[in-house]
Amino acid sequence: MRATLQTLMLNLQHAAYQSTPGAPIKDYGPQGKGPMGEYLRPTTEGEAEKRRLDFEQLSAELPERDPGTYAAWLADFEFWRAGDLSVRMPRVDAYEKRDEDGLRIFRGHRLVNTRETAPWFDDEEQKAFVWKCRRCGFTGHDGDLIGAPRCESGA
Repeated sequence: MRATLQTLMLNLQHAAYQSTPGAPIKDYGPQGKGPMGEYLRPTTEGEAEKRRLDFEQLSAELPERDPGTYAAWLADFEFWRAGDLSVRMPRVDAYEKRDEDGLRIFRGHRLVNTRETAPWFDDEEQKAFVWKCRRCGFTGHDGDLIGAPRCESGA
């Protein structure tokens, strides 16, 4: 049975992160602080190599099923992978809804990843990419967008 597109995106996200040497491994156990638990160590080359095949297979499937989402996400993913791995990796599903120019759509905003970073809420150690609306100028990371008003510049 073929996975849903949403499951494919989640699996690709997971494999992409785990196949990146140096990506932070966090403590998700009972001693941790929850999903954004304490940093334990970076992913080793050996651990990343074990997940590389999964990543390659999923990277081949998504372009067949949703080439626009894959193309929009891949550029930001490669930027993340080559840079500061302490920044939250761009989510694959964030690129699913986009306009004719490839800009991410969220609550009417037409968003571009500025590739700048900001602290994730009140955590100075955890950072996230900042998105900017090309229509109204609103800026914020994914957490800010969740509580953001609709775009002031239209539909």
